[in-house]
Amino acid sequence: MKLFKKIKFENGERKFFILGIPIFSYKKKELSYVEKARLQGVKVGENCVFVTMPSFGTEPYFITIGDNVKISFDVTFLTHDGGIWVGNNLEKTDYSKLGEIKIGNNCFIGCRTIIMPNVTIGNNCVIGAGSIVTKNVPDGEVWAGNPAHFIKTTSEYHKQIEKINTEEKQQNMKNFVETLRGTN
Repeated sequence: MKLFKKIKFENGERKFFILGIPIFSYKKKELSYVEKARLQGVKVGENCVFVTMPSFGTEPYFITIGDNVKISFDVTFLTHDGGIWVGNNLEKTDYSKLGEIKIGNNCFIGCRTIIMPNVTIGNNCVIGAGSIVTKNVPDGEVWAGNPAHFIKTTSEYHKQIEKINTEEKQQNMKNFVETLRGTN
């Protein structure tokens, strides 16, 4: 029997034994996607949620994300224009095109969205799934599409969702009452 033994489990837990007697254990803390983004150099505000790890490209330090932002899966931030490479090879130049990306407070970025360089998304904005954002988005607007364009204000969007939810609740209650009466 070994004097000292260390066992590592698949869930990240580690236990240490001396002469077969457990002396202590610990579980390695897994970093959240937000914490990992901060380690890469992304400036991330408070109360943010990333469904999966976004792609921040080669210049994550050019990206600023405000407070209370939710980013869905497969979102890509492009802080540079790689197409310059072709012109540089043709013309024997060494140009580059880099740009910051800023997202305001209280925003939602839908899945598979691509945000291009030099784009600012204002406060209280919604970006629809699959959008390619090539222009600045003003505060309080919903944008979607390729390229992304204005759809409606965030206030109009919220009122639309509220109406749909109210109608669904009324229909569900009607169905429930009919079921109780045995007429359904």
